[in-house]
Amino acid sequence: MWWWRTRPIWGALQSLNTYRPNYLPLPTDDEGANPEALDEILRRNRVKLIYLIPNFQNPTGRTLTLERRWSIAKILVQHEALLVEDDPYGRLRYAGDGMPPIKSLAPDNVIYLSSFSKVLSPGFRLGWVVAPEEICQWLVIAKQGADLHTSALSQVIAAEYLAGGYFEAHLPAILDLYRRRQAAILSALHYQLSEVATWTRPEGGMFVWVTLPDDMDTEEIYWKAIESKVAFVPGRFFHIDGSGRNTTRLNFSNTDEHKLVDAIQRLANVIQSA
Repeated sequence: MWWWRTRPIWGALQSLNTYRPNYLPLPTDDEGANPEALDEILRRNRVKLIYLIPNFQNPTGRTLTLERRWSIAKILVQHEALLVEDDPYGRLRYAGDGMPPIKSLAPDNVIYLSSFSKVLSPGFRLGWVVAPEEICQWLVIAKQGADLHTSALSQVIAAEYLAGGYFEAHLPAILDLYRRRQAAILSALHYQLSEVATWTRPEGGMFVWVTLPDDMDTEEIYWKAIESKVAFVPGRFFHIDGSGRNTTRLNFSNTDEHKLVDAIQRLANVIQSA
């Protein structure tokens, strides 16, 4: 168990840190979170809340397999545990088949969250929650104390966007744009860094997770990359114990293909010189 005292820059950790929790890391691999490890953690500890991003996880881009979703759902019910299923990227799928939410497999044990920020407008900061009725009532009370009220204008625009069929019409354009950008960054990584790094190949989302040799520190590389006008997020900021220093998250959603290829070439030069 690790006790996290610094102020991380990521939303979920920053929100949870308000309550000064003790964190227990859940091991993951290319198929997502490990159900056996979750079962063992719940057997040995009194866990109040589990947090997962099953679809195109931030930062790795990995997706939890269907088999593991069923396993985790059964474990939640068995241990009477509560899961927060954070799903802001689920509609951003460029290949493969969609997966059912864990919420649909264990409805009484899951708080499901999603957002318009990734598919409509980042500036809206507008999302929604599906939760058991008793929990939902408490969430409404807590939200009233936190921000008084979500912008009515944003809610009306989002409602009209959905009711008018604009969302389903616009989503393919978003997917096509991001699909091309993802293909560009993956191709550039192959040509520039295949000898020194490995990376994930997500079927959707916004991120690629890059792993460098164990003796490299991506936070040190970051400051050198900034001098070459390239920015990324060092991997250690996504770990509750400060590990993952040889990893980094690359985001391809906000830059066109030509700039992405150029950025990876610049980043490769910095990495190889290090």
